[in-house]
Amino acid sequence: MVFLVAESAAAVRQSLCHVLLSAGIKGLPVATHQEALDALAADPQIAGAIIDIDSREVDGVELIRKLRESEATQGLRIIVHTVQSSKEVVVKMMEYGVVGYLLKPYKEEAAFTKIRRVLARSATHNTRRKHLRVRPDPEELLRLHFKVSGHPSLLSGKIVDISVGGVAVELFNPPNPSVLTPGTPVPGIQFTIIRHSFKPPGKVVLYKEKLLALRFDYLTPAEKSALSKYVFKRLTS
Repeated sequence: MVFLVAESAAAVRQSLCHVLLSAGIKGLPVATHQEALDALAADPQIAGAIIDIDSREVDGVELIRKLRESEATQGLRIIVHTVQSSKEVVVKMMEYGVVGYLLKPYKEEAAFTKIRRVLARSATHNTRRKHLRVRPDPEELLRLHFKVSGHPSLLSGKIVDISVGGVAVELFNPPNPSVLTPGTPVPGIQFTIIRHSFKPPGKVVLYKEKLLALRFDYLTPAEKSALSKYVFKRLTS
């Protein structure tokens, strides 16, 4: 497996390649935006990238945008290296479907642990899916409940994973499969995360035995901001 390492600082670039090698991945180092594009065009085997989004030379945000717009590189697993954690950056990176973050200042030992964790977590991730899902900490005990037309009881369950685009839940009181067929509208998907209450409308994507996948129709700006921060926190932990 080959990962592009787009980083302007030579020492950090070299260190990241060493870290990747220890995880069984060949790092392909580049120092500028154009070098990154040239490397990607020359090597179709590149499966992912670590991209510095703070460097003018790399121009990482623009590079990620190009990668996501190109059919040839949409599936790359992208890890962002940055000092930025503002709401705007978090939301934008969520929308670009990055699979992980390395927060500065750079430390090789921490990067080694973090990259291995990100790679393990994203191994089964569909990289063409717009939003990356994260699993709540088991101690959070996140619960969700909702009602659907034609079913008298409140349905509830434990959140298994969540993204800015939707949620998977293990139902406590699973109904007959005919109640939750794909496309069934859910007027209000109610849950609370980091003391923020959510109630977005959505639709059923998949229902099998106790496991239910729901897609959010939309989130309010406040909901999107709060959920993006939660996902960001889980990605960087």
